[in-house]
Amino acid sequence: MEKLYYSNPYLAKWESSVEDVIEKDNKYYVVLSETAFYPEGGGQPSDFGTIDGVELLGLSEVNGVIYHILPAPPKSPLVSCQLDFNRRFDLMQQHSGQHLLSAVFFNIYNGKTSSFHLGEDYISIDISLSDVSSELIKEIEDKANDYIYKNIEVINFIITPEEVDKYPLRKLPPTKEDIRIVEIQDVDFSPCCGTHVTRTGEIGIIKIIKHEKYKGITRIYFKCGNRALQDFQNKNEIISNLTKQFNAAENEILDRAVSLAQDLDAALKKIKDSKDKLAYYESLDIIKAAAANKIITTFTDKSFADIQLISKHILSLGSYLLILSSASDNRILFTHDGNFEINCGKIFKEHLSTFKGKGGGSDKQAQGGFQNPEDMNKFVEFLKEMCGILPSS
Repeated sequence: MEKLYYSNPYLAKWESSVEDVIEKDNKYYVVLSETAFYPEGGGQPSDFGTIDGVELLGLSEVNGVIYHILPAPPKSPLVSCQLDFNRRFDLMQQHSGQHLLSAVFFNIYNGKTSSFHLGEDYISIDISLSDVSSELIKEIEDKANDYIYKNIEVINFIITPEEVDKYPLRKLPPTKEDIRIVEIQDVDFSPCCGTHVTRTGEIGIIKIIKHEKYKGITRIYFKCGNRALQDFQNKNEIISNLTKQFNAAENEILDRAVSLAQDLDAALKKIKDSKDKLAYYESLDIIKAAAANKIITTFTDKSFADIQLISKHILSLGSYLLILSSASDNRILFTHDGNFEINCGKIFKEHLSTFKGKGGGSDKQAQGGFQNPEDMNKFVEFLKEMCGILPSS
């Protein structure tokens, strides 16, 4: 089988003879005399395309033989193949960009690429550097793009295992067979079985999106070529909309956003403080209206978060056992200060599911949620009977 993607990675249409067809699980594994469809390998996803107008279900390579998976067998011994070249070229841009970026990390800082992921949206590489600054990222990005602008030739060739020492390989191949080398001239020599552009200019641009620490090393996320262009277009549209929203120039947006965020934080703090004070006074009213230290109250206008805040204040003011429920959220809080021989979490674990509720908790506090108020109210009545609580309201 001739693998045309090595001799001409830009080939999008061709004809080929059918050499074998294997049926398995209502799918047909077709072997062609020659193919430009690249199967998944070397970190690069497989190609998409059609054979005689029938869309490929997938590609598989076993012992050097590429199987083209179709939903039906070819009707002719000579078939016409069509590659989704937009996808192919995108993968070529990303894969070649990865080689170049990895080479720059290695050549300048001896940062070795330990893994490589080429996804549908972004690429990532793991670099053996534990501390990577934003300044270093910019330096690497600038250098990689400088190589793109120089439009350096990218070639590939085959060497034997005995010839490995003749080349400054960035990584050693894990094989004893003949090795395909992808060379970015005077920049990088790497063993690789994937498809690549023929000159670095075709990568277009490399843009590092973000970097983060990962298991003692650094993971770099980036995009190349058309992906980087689309990313810029999307972000530029966001910035343009923000300039209109804030009525500010681009270089003023960040300061304006920071100022608004600070104002919002201050306002939220005031609201939080006010809600806390309100919860405190409501707690005093509830305690005053209670006939005993076992209190049950259903709130029609409070969220579960509000109830939690009220319970905190009640328990800070004395020894109480509480069943507080929110009619709007269909949720219950069952809690006490620790001076009661009642295990809240155990009761919920043993009985909550009987009332179609979900939840749990600890010795002194448990909470549960229900799909409707009827089930919640039935569980409240169960708790009242079990604990001997009389309602305060």
